[in-house]
Amino acid sequence: MDNTDKQTHFDFVTSIVLMLLSVALIISSYRMGLEVGGDIYASPGMLPMVLAVLLLFTSVLLLKRSIQANGITKNMSDFVSWLDHFRQSRMCRELVVGGLILALYTFVLAPRLPFWLSTSIFMVVLMGILKATSILKSIAITGLVVGSVYGVFQMIFHVPLP
Repeated sequence: MDNTDKQTHFDFVTSIVLMLLSVALIISSYRMGLEVGGDIYASPGMLPMVLAVLLLFTSVLLLKRSIQANGITKNMSDFVSWLDHFRQSRMCRELVVGGLILALYTFVLAPRLPFWLSTSIFMVVLMGILKATSILKSIAITGLVVGSVYGVFQMIFHVPLP
């Protein structure tokens, strides 16, 4: 598989995802205009709608180019083959573990614990799993980062932290 084939099946899948996103944005922008009332060209949804239409247009061009290069069947089979290989890779496991840790921080720790404690737990655990450095250095880095963020935003700028 040469470089063009690799890019083509990624272009194929990316264009489909971007087309779906564009349609969702167009619908949301239109609804925004209806909720506000008045002419659609004067609504706050006009700029997002124009950008979504442009994204849809460029996505269609990308899809057309990828289909012309390899066809639908080859693009799909190449992507499924890549996906199977990726699912078995170490990178995929690290990505899933990182996503789970981030979800745990966002939905469990941050809403229930003070900022400094939830962020400290998150950083030390993440650095430990990634084997970024020794545990003592991880704790020192975490203390410095969390202390700096807390000091600057909470104490100096009086921005409430989550």
